[in-house]
Amino acid sequence: MEPGDWKQAAGDYEGEVLSVFENDHKGKVATLIKRFGHKDALAIDIGCGVGKFLPLLARHFGEVHACDYSIAMLENARNRHAHLRQLTFGTCDMRQAPPNVPPADFVLCVNVIITASLSERELMWKNLSLSVRTGGHVAIVLPALESALLARHRLVEWNLRDKQPPEKALQTGFSKPVSDGSRIAREGILDCGEVPTKHYLKPEITATASRFHFNELGIEKIEYPWNTEFHAPPRWMQDPFPWDWLAVLKKI
Repeated sequence: MEPGDWKQAAGDYEGEVLSVFENDHKGKVATLIKRFGHKDALAIDIGCGVGKFLPLLARHFGEVHACDYSIAMLENARNRHAHLRQLTFGTCDMRQAPPNVPPADFVLCVNVIITASLSERELMWKNLSLSVRTGGHVAIVLPALESALLARHRLVEWNLRDKQPPEKALQTGFSKPVSDGSRIAREGILDCGEVPTKHYLKPEITATASRFHFNELGIEKIEYPWNTEFHAPPRWMQDPFPWDWLAVLKKI
């Protein structure tokens, strides 16, 4: 998704984009912010959007830099949180350069490194590594390929329960996931709102992080209700729920 595509979303963010802040019902990201917070530390929120996590970051860190490649998003975040004096704001396109501040003690990066372009993702991982000091930590949220495939199988099951013939149920459940269907198996690219989006396998996150000088300290699920995937899902559609991966990384 290009910067201009977020202009409409900035005005109606809750209606356009899944909010990890609103849907992380177990507070896993908040727990990490509190765990690594320190009044003498610098935190960076890369891809801050409208700034849902900024008040929490400001409570636990002495300085917080919020950055996003969308000017509209930054203006929205600045207007929402003008009372938080320890905040600074800046545009940042991670496909080009890291945030224009010193390497941070803690970086929050929620669903940012998800472009379909491998070359762009490589630059984004590199710039993420440059954004955090040696010994500092990153909390990164990434779409789960396993979850996306589970959702499609759930749709097939839904179709079968509605008495569709098996072939039709399968075709409907897996119809047009991306413009080039082979990219699912090859790269983990699936459409999100008609935008080709990178989804990650859990071991892939560990391997990728290692190449960019991170130790993986843990990877867990942030689970969401099924209504984040489907409109009016049936009552039988329960556990397992869809999820994103939340990885905790340490710069080495």
